[in-house]
Amino acid sequence: MKISIRFKFFAVLLAFSLTPIFISRGLMSRASHDVAEKTGRQTRHELLAIMSDEFEYTASTLLNLMERSAEGMRLATIGVAHEVDGAMNRTPPAGGPEPFLANDFGDPDLTPPDAARRQGYARRTMGNGQQFIQVSFDHPTFHLPAHVDERAVMPEMRRLLQAASGIETLFRNLPKAPFWINVAVESGVMMTYPGHGRLPLRYDARDQDWYLEARTSDACRWYHTVDPATRYIVNKVAFPLRDASGRFLGAVSIDIPTHSMMPNEQLEARWGGEVRTFLVERIPEGQPTDKGLPVLVQLEPNEQGRRHWTSTVEREWLTFDEPVGYEILLHALDTRASGVVDVSFKGEPSLCAFASTATVSFLVIAPKTVVAKLPNEVAATLRNLFTEMRFLSLVVSGAMLLITGFIAWFGSRAITKPMFSIVAAAQRLTQGDFSARIDHRTGDERDELIRSINDMGPKLKELMHLNRDMEVAQEVQRLLLPSAEPELAGFDISGGILYCDKTGGDYYDFLQVCRGEPACLAVVVGDVAGHGLPSALVMAAARGQLHTLSDIEMAPHERMGAINRVLARDLDGTGRFLTLFYLQLHADSDRVQWVRAGHDPAIRYNPSTDEFGELRGEGLPVGVDENYAYETGETGIAEGEVLVMATDGVWEAHNLEGEMFGKKRMLAIIRENAHKSAKDIRLALVAEVEAFQGNGQEDDIAVVVVKKGTGDTSMARHSISFRMTNKENCFKRFHPKVEAFGALHGLHPKIVFHLTLVLDELITNIISYGYADFDEHPIDVTIALHGDELTICVEDDSEPFNILEAPEPELGLPLDQRARPVGGLGIHLVKNMVHGIHYKRENGKNILTLHKNISKTHCPVQG
Repeated sequence: MKISIRFKFFAVLLAFSLTPIFISRGLMSRASHDVAEKTGRQTRHELLAIMSDEFEYTASTLLNLMERSAEGMRLATIGVAHEVDGAMNRTPPAGGPEPFLANDFGDPDLTPPDAARRQGYARRTMGNGQQFIQVSFDHPTFHLPAHVDERAVMPEMRRLLQAASGIETLFRNLPKAPFWINVAVESGVMMTYPGHGRLPLRYDARDQDWYLEARTSDACRWYHTVDPATRYIVNKVAFPLRDASGRFLGAVSIDIPTHSMMPNEQLEARWGGEVRTFLVERIPEGQPTDKGLPVLVQLEPNEQGRRHWTSTVEREWLTFDEPVGYEILLHALDTRASGVVDVSFKGEPSLCAFASTATVSFLVIAPKTVVAKLPNEVAATLRNLFTEMRFLSLVVSGAMLLITGFIAWFGSRAITKPMFSIVAAAQRLTQGDFSARIDHRTGDERDELIRSINDMGPKLKELMHLNRDMEVAQEVQRLLLPSAEPELAGFDISGGILYCDKTGGDYYDFLQVCRGEPACLAVVVGDVAGHGLPSALVMAAARGQLHTLSDIEMAPHERMGAINRVLARDLDGTGRFLTLFYLQLHADSDRVQWVRAGHDPAIRYNPSTDEFGELRGEGLPVGVDENYAYETGETGIAEGEVLVMATDGVWEAHNLEGEMFGKKRMLAIIRENAHKSAKDIRLALVAEVEAFQGNGQEDDIAVVVVKKGTGDTSMARHSISFRMTNKENCFKRFHPKVEAFGALHGLHPKIVFHLTLVLDELITNIISYGYADFDEHPIDVTIALHGDELTICVEDDSEPFNILEAPEPELGLPLDQRARPVGGLGIHLVKNMVHGIHYKRENGKNILTLHKNISKTHCPVQG
């Protein structure tokens, strides 16, 4: 029974839409609970680890901040001492400001105008509360003990007042924590900034420990005391004042309230619970640890009540609930610079993060309930999310069942109807009817498909015409390139090109530019900016100019200038240009001339000295400046020297990793193949570039190789090279060439006969036993004569075979007594006709080199 496509479409759409929903709904119902629990546990574990790391980072950061703050206070104290020292040595100006006395603070007429109750400056009351006190940031105040006469010390107060502006500047550049700067001198006068009037009447700084110890000290020292003005515990840093002779004049101190140094409130606000911080002293090795850790700085607890300023601050100890965690913490403090340890503190399991120096450690202690608050909330949120997702999936599944069924049934017809029109039009296009059209309109994305198919016919037709045109252009450009390698006495020349598109802008050519004797040959390599058809047209124009001027006798730079003037006018405004390297060779001469027009210099390599060089020169690309004057370069080249001209498609080729081929690889290939013919050098270079490219050819590649001589460097003057294939009569091919070579060099007929026989035996063996397929394979032969040394080189790509390893025939035994089959006589004959054989397998080829001394008679081979 045939089922309509509409019903099939409906059934398939319904099945593919609803089946995954119901399956996922069932799986979600079974697994969501486990996933929620597992995700919650994992999230909680990971967040605990992250937050522990953050506690450790917080401890390290706060320790660094406290160290920098302490160093800042120390330097500030020394700075105040220098300000006071300078002020004490200056005479106060007449009519200067009057000093404000602390005892007069509160009298409106005698109090500084800016005095006001300030946040952070508070006095602890009898009821353990806080009462803000008046302070002045514009004026310091002077406190005089009861027995000190104000008039007697007034000059000293005026001198001290000269340091007020410098002290105020230092104060404002220090951290924004409430504190006092005090200057006490031997007369009993004590200047305090910011100014206030809360010092007790019987307070005398000269009786305090910090002042008394400053008499015998020359450095900053820290003290833990009760501030007489606020009755809070403060950390005091003091520094002595001395005159030029070292006499003690007084002391400078900066008071920092302990509670302002500890960031407990900020940490509690961040973590949403109680967080305690302590700066503790490290217990030296060997000292008892049973009391706990000695506390240097902590947030002063309110429950301690009011302290009297004459009381001493006793040492406090930080203790923990259980000894195991305490011992682990002590070990961690001794072995690590920072970390986090589990402890029990004040009856709660807690985390203790620490950061240590050689003498102190900064501790941050928080209950685990605070640290785990966020992870617990995240885990609970995940569980609620999965519950909502299960309920939502149930609702969505039911809704999708209704909606999908309705859309699938009524939409199938609207969807399938245009499909038949599209299929019919596509079939007409495949049959070559490019006038096929679809008149149906759907009002949705299918209209884009219909429009594309309607546009496809004319574009396919246009593309076919364009493709035919490009094939014609490709053929035309191929015909514009040299059809054969040029012949010039004394030189071996080879050129070739590979286009990345069907046409391109790379160009090479050979032109006869001198009609007389000796003959001159111009070798040209060019590169038009870009590639493709536009670049090919520019190249064709340049070629036409070169060939037009080839019959006119002129210097290379004049020829290049004439071409430039024409192309500059033609290319004006197009943004295109052409780089050229023009090389002029003279038959049987080592003199070469060249012009470089924006192209890369030609590379030169001398195998005899193993030295590289370049044919350089200045010159703009052709088509840039109509009036540019080019220059001709001239030099001599040695026998066997190699010149290589190429376009940037060679060294700018990229592999899959984006690495460039580069000129170093290019030079290595030239050096490796310099003993070969110009064609072999060029083919080796192009083959390496093609193998290197990972994404296919990206740019045109043109290479021309010029070699001084005619092939192998060691065979440059008296040699002959030729190629045969295994598909032709090789004897007829090489016999005339061997005869001609012998006649040219006056070889004895017997030597020529031996040479012919050796080649015949070798090539016959190669063709008979070397190839397992029926394809055509090249066989290259080179014969060279150097004095009395005759060299024969045979290269082929057959199966590996070293004739030196071939067994000798059993010539002394009758046929019926020989252990090996009859054979090997030809190779045996070859070995006895030459005086040396060398074999190697290289680049997939057998390379057999034979040497024969024509001044000697028959001599067995010496392998």
